[in-house]
Amino acid sequence: MHSNNSNSTDGYATSTSVKRAFELLDRIAAAGPDGVSLNDLAGAVPTAKSTTHRYVATLVELGAVRRDAAGRLHLGLKLIELAGALLGSDDLGTVADPILKQLVAVTGETVHLGRPAGGELVYIAKVESPQSVRLVSRIGARVPMYCSAMGKAVLAALDDEARQAQLAGPRDARTKRTIVAEAKLREEIARVRAQGYAIDNEENEVGVRCVGAAILDARGEPHGAISVSAPAARMPLALAQRTAPEVIGAAQEIARLLGHGSAVARDHSEVGR
Repeated sequence: MHSNNSNSTDGYATSTSVKRAFELLDRIAAAGPDGVSLNDLAGAVPTAKSTTHRYVATLVELGAVRRDAAGRLHLGLKLIELAGALLGSDDLGTVADPILKQLVAVTGETVHLGRPAGGELVYIAKVESPQSVRLVSRIGARVPMYCSAMGKAVLAALDDEARQAQLAGPRDARTKRTIVAEAKLREEIARVRAQGYAIDNEENEVGVRCVGAAILDARGEPHGAISVSAPAARMPLALAQRTAPEVIGAAQEIARLLGHGSAVARDHSEVGR
């Protein structure tokens, strides 16, 4: 009996049930702090209502989902436990932490650390700005590659084939500044590659400007990325450009501490030639 199995990956059969459970978790996460009712959740997924109820009951029993007093569903504490274990064993996050804090001290703005995941960047660490007006972002959030500073920095570090694969999906104009046309995006990525850093000029979110740089491994491939983000009114484009050397330097230092310093130094030594 293999009704729960779908296409194989790397020689192993994958489980439709596990995929459905994660789809439910994604939808509960997307509901935010208000949570979601079981009926609304069941109506939003292409699964029989009774099956959805069974999945939810199992997730609640495992602690991955919790019900509040009103019966609405939220992500459970088990996920925090698992995320903590992941972050605690992540060399990138551990090594980067003091560098991120130092970058905040120098720039006075919020710093993010991200890892590429498909066509997106996932925030794996954040150090808040000391400023009273701060940005709304959270660890675990995802931002598109094509319109974020970290994402464009990662794209610029990829070879043509890998970059094309990352950009294969649809690109939505998240703001009026988002670059969606392929030709213009290629020009932007070429500029990022030449200068060694990327700027999100209110392309992902109106009123937010970011400058980012990739963290390259020993082969010159992107291991992650960092960015400095601020309200656009507090970080005009000229200031973002002046901040870029600090961001590049922090990315180089993280790579060096991970044992990849020569690859990053070689890549950025060619900027401007």
